[in-house]
Amino acid sequence: MMKRIRSVIISLILLVYLIIVLTFVAIKLGEVTCSGLQVAVNDTLVNSFVNQEEIMRVIKRDYGNIEGMPLLSVNKDSLERILAKNRMIKSAQVYYSLDGFLHVVIDQREPVLRVISKESYYVDKEGEVMPLSTKFTSRVVVATGNVTKEFASKKLYPFVMMIRENEFWNAYIEQIVVRQNEDIVLIPKVGNFQIVLGQVDGADARMEKLMLFLKRGIAKKGWNRYKEVNLKFKNQIVCVRK
Repeated sequence: MMKRIRSVIISLILLVYLIIVLTFVAIKLGEVTCSGLQVAVNDTLVNSFVNQEEIMRVIKRDYGNIEGMPLLSVNKDSLERILAKNRMIKSAQVYYSLDGFLHVVIDQREPVLRVISKESYYVDKEGEVMPLSTKFTSRVVVATGNVTKEFASKKLYPFVMMIRENEFWNAYIEQIVVRQNEDIVLIPKVGNFQIVLGQVDGADARMEKLMLFLKRGIAKKGWNRYKEVNLKFKNQIVCVRK
Protein backbone atom coordinates (compact mmCIF):
# COMPACT_ATOMS: atom_id res chain seq x y z
CA MET A 1 0.00 0.00 0.00
CA MET A 2 2.82 2.41 0.94
CA LYS A 3 4.64 1.65 -2.33
CA ARG A 4 1.52 2.52 -4.31
CA ILE A 5 1.05 5.80 -2.40
CA ARG A 6 4.75 6.63 -2.92
CA SER A 7 4.41 5.91 -6.65
CA VAL A 8 1.35 8.19 -6.92
CA ILE A 9 3.14 11.00 -5.06
CA ILE A 10 6.21 10.74 -7.32
CA SER A 11 3.99 10.80 -10.42
CA LEU A 12 2.20 13.92 -9.17
CA ILE A 13 5.52 15.65 -8.41
CA LEU A 14 6.78 14.85 -11.91
CA LEU A 15 3.54 16.12 -13.45
CA VAL A 16 3.75 19.40 -11.52
CA TYR A 17 7.41 19.75 -12.50
CA LEU A 18 6.56 19.18 -16.16
CA ILE A 19 3.79 21.80 -16.03
CA ILE A 20 6.19 24.31 -14.45
CA VAL A 21 8.88 23.63 -17.07
CA LEU A 22 6.42 23.93 -19.97
CA THR A 23 5.00 27.16 -18.53
CA PHE A 24 8.51 28.56 -18.17
CA VAL A 25 9.35 27.60 -21.75
CA ALA A 26 6.13 29.17 -23.06
CA ILE A 27 6.89 32.42 -21.17
CA LYS A 28 10.44 32.46 -22.49
CA LEU A 29 9.29 31.81 -26.06
CA GLY A 30 6.79 34.66 -25.72
CA GLU A 31 9.68 37.02 -25.02
CA VAL A 32 11.82 35.79 -27.91
CA THR A 33 11.91 37.39 -31.36
CA CYS A 34 12.67 35.31 -34.43
CA SER A 35 16.39 35.20 -35.17
CA GLY A 36 15.87 33.56 -38.56
CA LEU A 37 15.21 30.28 -40.33
CA GLN A 38 17.13 27.04 -40.13
CA VAL A 39 16.13 24.60 -42.87
CA ALA A 40 17.04 20.91 -43.09
CA VAL A 41 16.17 18.87 -46.19
CA ASN A 42 16.45 15.13 -45.60
CA ASP A 43 17.98 12.56 -47.98
CA THR A 44 19.62 15.06 -50.34
CA LEU A 45 22.21 12.44 -51.30
CA VAL A 46 19.40 10.38 -52.86
CA ASN A 47 17.15 13.12 -54.27
CA SER A 48 17.66 16.86 -54.66
CA PHE A 49 14.28 18.17 -55.74
CA VAL A 50 14.33 21.04 -53.23
CA ASN A 51 17.08 22.76 -51.26
CA GLN A 52 17.43 25.08 -48.29
CA GLU A 53 17.58 28.26 -50.37
CA GLU A 54 14.39 27.39 -52.27
CA ILE A 55 12.48 26.66 -49.04
CA MET A 56 13.57 29.99 -47.56
CA ARG A 57 12.53 31.84 -50.73
CA VAL A 58 9.08 30.20 -50.70
CA ILE A 59 8.50 31.13 -47.06
CA LYS A 60 9.58 34.74 -47.62
CA ARG A 61 7.45 35.04 -50.77
CA ASP A 62 4.26 33.35 -49.54
CA TYR A 63 4.36 34.11 -45.81
CA GLY A 64 6.61 37.13 -45.45
CA ASN A 65 9.80 38.05 -43.66
CA ILE A 66 9.66 36.43 -40.21
CA GLU A 67 12.98 37.64 -38.88
CA GLY A 68 12.44 40.03 -35.96
CA MET A 69 8.83 38.95 -35.42
CA PRO A 70 7.75 37.63 -32.00
CA LEU A 71 8.51 33.94 -32.33
CA LEU A 72 5.11 32.74 -31.11
CA SER A 73 3.30 34.98 -33.59
CA VAL A 74 4.68 32.91 -36.49
CA ASN A 75 1.95 30.48 -37.54
CA LYS A 76 3.64 27.09 -37.87
CA ASP A 77 0.56 25.39 -39.35
CA SER A 78 0.30 28.05 -42.03
CA LEU A 79 3.96 27.60 -42.94
CA GLU A 80 3.54 23.84 -43.18
CA ARG A 81 0.52 24.24 -45.48
CA ILE A 82 2.46 26.63 -47.72
CA LEU A 83 5.34 24.17 -48.06
CA ALA A 84 3.01 21.21 -48.61
CA LYS A 85 1.80 22.86 -51.84
CA ASN A 86 5.16 21.95 -53.39
CA ARG A 87 4.53 18.61 -55.11
CA MET A 88 8.13 17.54 -54.51
CA ILE A 89 7.64 17.71 -50.74
CA LYS A 90 6.22 14.74 -48.82
CA SER A 91 6.02 16.51 -45.46
CA ALA A 92 7.20 19.68 -43.71
CA GLN A 93 7.64 20.03 -39.96
CA VAL A 94 8.06 23.46 -38.37
CA TYR A 95 9.06 24.09 -34.74
CA TYR A 96 10.59 26.79 -32.50
CA SER A 97 13.71 26.71 -30.35
CA LEU A 98 14.65 28.86 -27.36
CA ASP A 99 17.54 30.44 -29.27
CA GLY A 100 14.95 32.24 -31.40
CA PHE A 101 15.26 30.22 -34.58
CA LEU A 102 12.40 28.74 -36.52
CA HIS A 103 13.33 25.25 -37.71
CA VAL A 104 11.93 23.66 -40.87
CA VAL A 105 12.49 19.97 -41.59
CA ILE A 106 11.61 18.77 -45.10
CA ASP A 107 11.02 15.20 -46.27
CA GLN A 108 11.09 14.93 -50.06
CA ARG A 109 8.92 12.56 -52.06
CA GLU A 110 10.84 9.51 -53.25
CA PRO A 111 10.34 8.37 -56.86
CA VAL A 112 10.56 4.66 -57.69
CA LEU A 113 9.57 4.85 -61.38
CA ARG A 114 10.02 7.41 -64.15
CA VAL A 115 7.51 7.34 -67.00
CA ILE A 116 8.37 8.74 -70.43
CA SER A 117 5.31 8.46 -72.68
CA LYS A 118 2.64 10.87 -73.95
CA GLU A 119 3.03 12.39 -70.51
CA SER A 120 6.21 12.22 -68.45
CA TYR A 121 6.18 11.97 -64.67
CA TYR A 122 7.36 9.96 -61.68
CA VAL A 123 5.50 7.48 -59.52
CA ASP A 124 6.64 7.81 -55.91
CA LYS A 125 7.12 5.29 -53.12
CA GLU A 126 3.46 5.59 -52.10
CA GLY A 127 2.23 4.87 -55.64
CA GLU A 128 1.27 8.50 -56.28
CA VAL A 129 2.08 10.40 -59.48
CA MET A 130 4.50 13.31 -59.07
CA PRO A 131 5.92 15.72 -61.66
CA LEU A 132 9.40 15.64 -63.14
CA SER A 133 11.89 18.22 -61.97
CA THR A 134 13.82 20.64 -64.16
CA LYS A 135 16.63 20.65 -61.59
CA PHE A 136 17.17 17.00 -60.79
CA THR A 137 16.63 13.58 -62.38
CA SER A 138 16.15 10.65 -60.03
CA ARG A 139 17.98 7.47 -61.03
CA VAL A 140 15.12 4.96 -61.07
CA VAL A 141 13.67 2.42 -63.50
CA VAL A 142 12.27 4.07 -66.64
CA ALA A 143 8.97 2.99 -68.25
CA THR A 144 8.25 3.84 -71.89
CA GLY A 145 5.65 2.91 -74.49
CA ASN A 146 1.90 2.74 -73.95
CA VAL A 147 1.86 3.85 -70.31
CA THR A 148 -1.19 5.50 -68.78
CA LYS A 149 -1.15 7.03 -65.31
CA GLU A 150 -3.61 4.42 -64.07
CA PHE A 151 -1.49 1.56 -65.40
CA ALA A 152 1.67 3.13 -63.97
CA SER A 153 0.29 3.67 -60.47
CA LYS A 154 -1.93 0.56 -60.20
CA LYS A 155 0.03 -2.16 -62.01
CA LEU A 156 3.60 -1.05 -62.73
CA TYR A 157 4.08 0.43 -59.25
CA PRO A 158 3.67 -2.90 -57.34
CA PHE A 159 5.90 -4.62 -59.90
CA VAL A 160 8.61 -1.96 -59.55
CA MET A 161 8.44 -2.17 -55.75
CA MET A 162 9.01 -5.93 -56.07
CA ILE A 163 12.05 -5.22 -58.25
CA ARG A 164 13.41 -2.71 -55.74
CA GLU A 165 13.11 -5.18 -52.87
CA ASN A 166 15.28 -7.70 -54.74
CA GLU A 167 18.94 -6.69 -54.81
CA PHE A 168 19.64 -8.51 -58.08
CA TRP A 169 16.63 -7.20 -60.01
CA ASN A 170 17.16 -3.68 -58.67
CA ALA A 171 20.67 -3.68 -60.12
CA TYR A 172 19.76 -5.56 -63.32
CA ILE A 173 16.57 -4.01 -64.75
CA GLU A 174 17.03 -0.63 -66.42
CA GLN A 175 13.87 -0.05 -68.46
CA ILE A 176 10.32 -1.34 -68.86
CA VAL A 177 8.60 -1.08 -72.25
CA VAL A 178 4.79 -1.33 -72.19
CA ARG A 179 3.13 -2.64 -75.36
CA GLN A 180 -0.38 -1.86 -76.62
CA ASN A 181 -1.84 -5.02 -75.05
CA GLU A 182 -0.16 -4.14 -71.69
CA ASP A 183 2.50 -6.80 -72.11
CA ILE A 184 5.72 -5.57 -70.58
CA VAL A 185 9.23 -5.99 -71.94
CA LEU A 186 12.25 -5.66 -69.67
CA ILE A 187 15.48 -4.10 -70.88
CA PRO A 188 18.42 -5.25 -68.75
CA LYS A 189 21.62 -3.35 -68.01
CA VAL A 190 23.70 -6.41 -68.94
CA GLY A 191 23.17 -8.26 -72.21
CA ASN A 192 22.05 -6.91 -75.58
CA PHE A 193 18.59 -8.53 -75.59
CA GLN A 194 15.05 -7.90 -74.42
CA ILE A 195 12.95 -9.94 -72.00
CA VAL A 196 9.28 -10.36 -72.91
CA LEU A 197 7.57 -10.86 -69.56
CA GLY A 198 3.95 -10.60 -70.67
CA GLN A 199 1.18 -9.29 -68.43
CA VAL A 200 2.39 -7.79 -65.16
CA ASP A 201 -0.26 -9.65 -63.14
CA GLY A 202 1.20 -12.82 -61.65
CA ALA A 203 4.69 -11.96 -62.86
CA ASP A 204 6.42 -13.30 -59.72
CA ALA A 205 6.61 -16.90 -60.97
CA ARG A 206 7.93 -15.78 -64.36
CA MET A 207 10.59 -13.63 -62.66
CA GLU A 208 11.71 -16.67 -60.65
CA LYS A 209 11.90 -18.67 -63.88
CA LEU A 210 13.92 -15.87 -65.45
CA MET A 211 16.32 -15.85 -62.50
CA LEU A 212 17.04 -19.57 -63.00
CA PHE A 213 17.52 -19.06 -66.73
CA LEU A 214 19.96 -16.20 -66.20
CA LYS A 215 22.00 -18.20 -63.70
CA ARG A 216 21.96 -21.61 -65.39
CA GLY A 217 21.32 -20.88 -69.04
CA ILE A 218 22.39 -17.61 -70.53
CA ALA A 219 25.32 -17.12 -68.18
CA LYS A 220 26.87 -20.32 -69.60
CA LYS A 221 25.92 -19.79 -73.26
CA GLY A 222 26.82 -16.11 -73.41
CA TRP A 223 24.99 -12.84 -72.78
CA ASN A 224 25.03 -11.88 -76.48
CA ARG A 225 23.71 -15.16 -77.91
CA TYR A 226 20.03 -14.10 -78.04
CA LYS A 227 18.10 -11.02 -79.07
CA GLU A 228 14.90 -11.96 -77.21
CA VAL A 229 13.95 -14.08 -74.21
CA ASN A 230 10.21 -14.75 -74.02
CA LEU A 231 8.57 -15.85 -70.75
CA LYS A 232 4.93 -15.63 -71.85
CA PHE A 233 4.56 -19.35 -72.56
CA LYS A 234 3.64 -21.74 -69.77
CA ASN A 235 6.44 -24.01 -68.47
CA GLN A 236 8.95 -22.89 -71.07
CA ILE A 237 11.25 -20.07 -72.09
CA VAL A 238 11.44 -19.26 -75.79
CA CYS A 239 14.68 -17.65 -76.94
CA VAL A 240 15.26 -15.98 -80.30
CA ARG A 241 18.85 -16.17 -81.47
CA LYS A 242 20.58 -13.27 -83.18
